[in-house]
Amino acid sequence: MLFVVLLALAGASGCASFSLRPVALSSRPDRKSLRLRRCTLPPLCAVEQDEGAAPSTKDGQTKNPLELASWYAVEAFGKAFGGKNAVAVSPTVGSIDLTKAPSSLDETLQRIQLDNDRSYFLSGEVDRLIYDEQCTFADPFVSFDGRDRFIDNLQNLGSFITAYDAKMLKYDVGEGGAKVNTKVMVKLELGLPWKPVLAWPWGVAYSIDAETNLITSHVESWDIAPWEGVKQIFRRPTVQIGKK
Repeated sequence: MLFVVLLALAGASGCASFSLRPVALSSRPDRKSLRLRRCTLPPLCAVEQDEGAAPSTKDGQTKNPLELASWYAVEAFGKAFGGKNAVAVSPTVGSIDLTKAPSSLDETLQRIQLDNDRSYFLSGEVDRLIYDEQCTFADPFVSFDGRDRFIDNLQNLGSFITAYDAKMLKYDVGEGGAKVNTKVMVKLELGLPWKPVLAWPWGVAYSIDAETNLITSHVESWDIAPWEGVKQIFRRPTVQIGKK
């Protein structure tokens, strides 16, 4: 979800550089003597690929080259301008030691719930050790393998969110605890002068390895078309979010 949010933010920042460019004038200048310079996103090849294998697309994900290039551009935008410090998670919660990997499937389920209680996808407060190092992360744009890359992106891009609210709509556990499906109503405010508020239901399907007790797949789904979500950035907010 954050990628479409920050795609909008990066686009708004980049397109703020629209300018007028004079062209050669004929002996009789007319209204076409000035042209708008187009705002473009960084080319796909301009983004460093130093995090392992490049993201791939699967059935149901975008194949649009511009959208894919935008995904890479947003990741680079977050690295360049996002938060530089990891967001700390308390080392213990009750009897659970978050400095160690979960020792049982039940503990993993408890820790997924704790992550959602912290709105990890907005706050950046992620329980790193419940994920397999090569966990697959997917959204409507792309998928890639790598826990650290996912967490770095969350923490970098989340630094542009100035306020948020998240309400759990659904939290289902199935297949003996090996599958978790959530749905959250998300509202968030971006750090732009007109303080746009974006809102839509956002879901995640988690798959857990019963032998390691680690999450091996984290698949996002949105109850809105990605580009419909992007449009919300250009509207003045109709709701307010209390500061946390």
